[in-house]
Amino acid sequence: SERAISLDGKNLEIQSLSINGKTIEDYRYADDKLEFNTDLDNFEFQSIVKIDPYNNTSCEGLYKSGSFLCTQNEAEGFRRITFFYDRPDCMSVFETVIKADEKKFPYLLANGNCINGKNENGIKTVTWADPFKKPTYLFALVAGDLALVKDKFVTRSKKEVSLEFFVDHGNEDKCAHAVESLKNAMKWDEDVFDLEYDLDIYMVVAVDSFNMGAMENKGLNIFNSQYVLAKKETATDANFQGVEAVIGHEYFHNWTGNRVTCRDWFQLTLKEGLTVFRDQEFSSDMLSRPVKRIEDVKSLRGRQFPEDASGLSHPIKPKEYSEINNFYTATVYEKGAEVIRMIHTIIGKNHFKAGMDLYFKRHDGEAVTTEDFVAAMSDASGINLDHFKVWYDQNGTPEVKVQKEYNESDKTLKLKLSQCSKLNNKSFDCLYIPVQIAVFSKGEKVFDKLCVFDKVEMDIVVENVAADFVVSFNRDYTAPIKVDFPLSPSERLKQFSVDDDAFNKYESISLYNRHIIKEFIAGNDYDLKEYLEVFKSVLKDDSIESAFKAYLLESPSYLDILKEQDQMMIADTFDACKKLKSLIANSLEKELKSVYDKFNAEKEFELSSEAMGKRSLKNLCFDYLCQLKENESLAQMHFDDSTNMTDELVGLKCLYYGYENTEVLNTFYDKWNTETLVIQKWFSLQAANPNIQIDKLKDLEARDCFDIKVPNLARSLFSTFMRSNLIVAFSDEGIDYSCSKVLEIDGFNSQIAAGLAKSYSIVTKLPNSNREYLLKSLDALLKKNISSDLSEVLKNIIG
Repeated sequence: SERAISLDGKNLEIQSLSINGKTIEDYRYADDKLEFNTDLDNFEFQSIVKIDPYNNTSCEGLYKSGSFLCTQNEAEGFRRITFFYDRPDCMSVFETVIKADEKKFPYLLANGNCINGKNENGIKTVTWADPFKKPTYLFALVAGDLALVKDKFVTRSKKEVSLEFFVDHGNEDKCAHAVESLKNAMKWDEDVFDLEYDLDIYMVVAVDSFNMGAMENKGLNIFNSQYVLAKKETATDANFQGVEAVIGHEYFHNWTGNRVTCRDWFQLTLKEGLTVFRDQEFSSDMLSRPVKRIEDVKSLRGRQFPEDASGLSHPIKPKEYSEINNFYTATVYEKGAEVIRMIHTIIGKNHFKAGMDLYFKRHDGEAVTTEDFVAAMSDASGINLDHFKVWYDQNGTPEVKVQKEYNESDKTLKLKLSQCSKLNNKSFDCLYIPVQIAVFSKGEKVFDKLCVFDKVEMDIVVENVAADFVVSFNRDYTAPIKVDFPLSPSERLKQFSVDDDAFNKYESISLYNRHIIKEFIAGNDYDLKEYLEVFKSVLKDDSIESAFKAYLLESPSYLDILKEQDQMMIADTFDACKKLKSLIANSLEKELKSVYDKFNAEKEFELSSEAMGKRSLKNLCFDYLCQLKENESLAQMHFDDSTNMTDELVGLKCLYYGYENTEVLNTFYDKWNTETLVIQKWFSLQAANPNIQIDKLKDLEARDCFDIKVPNLARSLFSTFMRSNLIVAFSDEGIDYSCSKVLEIDGFNSQIAAGLAKSYSIVTKLPNSNREYLLKSLDALLKKNISSDLSEVLKNIIG
C-alpha cells in the first residue's frame, strides 16, 4: 500500500525530485511542506533545489555574513537548505560534498572530518564526513575567504586534535583568548566529567551577522564574533569572560546536546539548562566561584524573574508554542541551569557525576527527554526525584515565607517555612525545594544543614541558640526562589558582619541598599552613618578579594530596583539611586580616591581573575568619584590614559553621563570606527543615556557604520534603548520609535524583531498613562502584516 511522505522545506526552488533515480511527477509543495506518495519500504530520495543565500536576510539556513556564506539551522533552519525531516529526533549520518570557485571560496567547511579534497580547473571540491548521528539542526556549512588561526590539543588518551579558528582577515590577533579558553574547556571536561573530544578537528568560525550567541554544530561551531574576538584594546574584561563562557558552553554541548540530543523542542532545557550549568561551573573554576555565583544570580533575577512575572512566563519545559525561536529564553537557559544545580545539590557532587556517566551510557546517540535525564540522576543516587520534576512543568518564581520564633527560656529557635499558594495568580503544586540553612550564635555556627522543603509548610527547630542569633537562609542561593524574610536594616548589617556564606554576605548588604533607596523614593531622609562605616571597613579590608569587594560595595542600578516594583516609579527610582551614589561619594571621597590611585598605578595589563578584580574595584571607585562635579578632570585623565577597553569605556561613560561631555564621543568614534565590536559599545552607551532624545537615536542610525540588518548592531542600539532606558523608551515618543523599528526589522529578520518586542513585557508594571499608550501601540502593531514569531510574543504580552 502507498504511504504518504511529508518533508519540510521553505523557500526552495525545486529543480528535480526522484526516488531511486525515477522522477517524481505527482507531488505537492505548499505551506513549507513537500508531500508525495510511494509504495516502497526502502528507497533513495533525491532532491535538487536552488536557494539564494545572498538575499536571505533571516540569518537562518544558508546566508551571507560579511564576505562569506554560513549556516544557522537551530531550531528549524535546515528546511531553508533542502527537503528533509527537520526535527531533532530524526538523527542521520551526514556526508557533505561542497564545490565552489577556489578563488572566491578558498575554505569550504562542514561537520566532522575532512576525508577528501581536490581541485580541477579552479573548482575546489571538499568532502566532509561526520561519523556520529545528528539531527538537522546541527548541520553546518561555511564557505569563503577567511583567515585561519591554528593550534592543537592533546587529549588524555594522547589523541591530537587540530584546533582551527576562522575569522575575517585582520582579526587574527584577537583569537588568542578564545583558543586558550577552548583548550581550558577541553581539559576541564576531561578532568571533571571524564569526557574526551571525539573528532580529529574542532573548528570555530566567527561571523558578524548572527541571531544567537553561538551554535554548537558538531565539529564546526559558528560563533557571533563578539564571543571569539578579544584583545585588551578592543574588549572589556566582561567581554573576555563572555568569550571564555560561550566557548566553553558550545564545546560542552558536544556531549550534552550533540551526542545526546532532544527528542523534540519541548525538551530544549534538556541540553541548554544542563550545558549552562556546566559552563557556569567551568567559569567558576577558572575565575572566582563566589563572584561567579553572584553574577549568575544577578542575571537570573535581572532577566528571568521579570520574564516569569510577565505575559511571557512559561515553564522550563513549555507545553506549547507557535514558534520555537521564541523559547530560547532566560527561563529555558538560566532557570533551567538552576534546576540542574538543585539536582546537583540534592544528590551531591559524586552522585551527580555518576548520574552523568549513566545518562551517557544509556543514551549516547539518542534523542531523549528531561525525564530520561532525571531518571539517570535518580537511579545513580538512589534518591527518588519524582516530586522534584514539578520544577520542569510549572512556571512562575516560587516564594518562600520565613518566620522566626525564639524561646528565650529554652534557647530554642523555630523557623516556620511556607510556600506561597499561588504563582502568577494560578494554583500550583508544592515544589521540592533544597534550601541550605545555617544559624550563627555568639559569632559561631551552631547549625548548618541542607533542608529539603517539600511541603506547603515546614518547621525547622534549632536548639542551644543564644538571643543574638543570625539566620543564613538559602545559602549560596541553593534554590531559585524569592524569600520573604523580614529583617530590619540593623539585622541586615549584623548578618553581613557574621555570615560566612559569600552569596548571603552580598545579599545582606544589597538588601540594605535597597531599603535605603525605598526610603529615598518615599521622600524620607535616612541616616547613613552606620552603613558608611561598614562601606569604609570593607573598602580598607585587604583580605577580601577585589572582585567580591566590588560587588559588596556596588550601589543597585535603577533598573534592578524597578524590576522588583509592582508598579514602576521610573523617574523617582532613578533619582533615588543617583542620590545614594552621590552621598557615598561625598562622604568617602578620600577613601575612594585612595583605592583608585592604588590600583590605577598598576599599568601592566593582565587577564587573571585577580587583575580583573582589581580593575573592577578601581572602576567602581572611579564611578563613585565621578558623581562629584569637581572630578571632571580626573574623568578626562582616566579616559585619556587608559591602556585597555575596560578602563576606556568606563571613562567614556563617566564623561558622557556625568559631565555631559559629547566631544569625547567623537574622539572615541574617530579612534574606533573601523572596529565593529567596539562601535557596538559606542551605540549602546548612547542608547542607554536617560537624557537621550529620539532625534539623536535617528542620527545614530544614519551613521555609515550602522547597518540595521546586522543583528549585533541592531541589538546594540535598539535592544539597549528598549531594555536599559526606561525613562525615554516608554514615553509616547519612545514607544512610537521602538514600535516602528520592531516592525521594520520584522520585515527581514523576525527572530530579532521578536527578541526586541520582549522588552514590552513590563507593560503591566508601567505607570497608567505609559501602559495604556503602549497597549494601544502593541494592538496596532498586531494588526499589521507581521511574522508569526512577533505575533506570538505580542499576543502573550497583551494577554
